[in-house]
Amino acid sequence: MTKATGVSRRIQQCVVHLQNKDWEGALVNLFPALDQTAKRRRPKDGVGSRIRAFLEDEEGLISCIAMGNYIAKIKVDDVSITDALYKFGRTSIAHEGELDHRLNFNEEGRLVIGQDRWDLPVGYIFGMFIAVIVAHENRDELIETELTATLFDQRVRINDIWGKRESVRQLIATKFHRPYLFNH
Repeated sequence: MTKATGVSRRIQQCVVHLQNKDWEGALVNLFPALDQTAKRRRPKDGVGSRIRAFLEDEEGLISCIAMGNYIAKIKVDDVSITDALYKFGRTSIAHEGELDHRLNFNEEGRLVIGQDRWDLPVGYIFGMFIAVIVAHENRDELIETELTATLFDQRVRINDIWGKRESVRQLIATKFHRPYLFNH
C-alpha cells in the first residue's frame, strides 16, 4: 500500500527549501527522512551507525548525482565525506540547530576538503535526497503533490521512483557508459 508517511512528508518539505536555496532548511527536513530510511534498513543499529552506514551504502549514487563522478572513500585526516555529512551536518543540526561552520554547500560545483573546511556542491544534498527516495525501504512511500526531478537530463516523477534504486543506478550507469559502475 502506497502512503505518505513522515519520510515522504519530510522529503516534500525538503523540496520547498531546495527550491528556495535554503540548504540548511533542506537538511533539517532531509536528515529525519534519511534516518528513518536508515532505521528501516538497519533496525538494530544506533542512530549514528545506521546513518553513517546508509551514507556509505549510497556514497557512489550520491557522488554521481552531486559531482557527475563516482567518488567514494575519500578521507582527510581520517574523516570521510560521509563522516563530515553526519558529524558536521546531521549531528550539528540535531543538537545545535544549525550546520557546523566546517560544512558548507556551494552552487559552483566545487569540492574543497580540508581539516577545518568541507565545502561540498549543493548536489550532495540532492544526491542524499534521491538516495532516500530510491531506497528499497521506501518503496511504499508517496508524495501527495506531483513533483519531478531531473536526473542526468531525464525528467522523472518522484512518485515513480520511490524504492527503485536499481532503476536509478542503471540510468546513471548508462549515462556514464559504465554498465558495471555500481557492481563492487
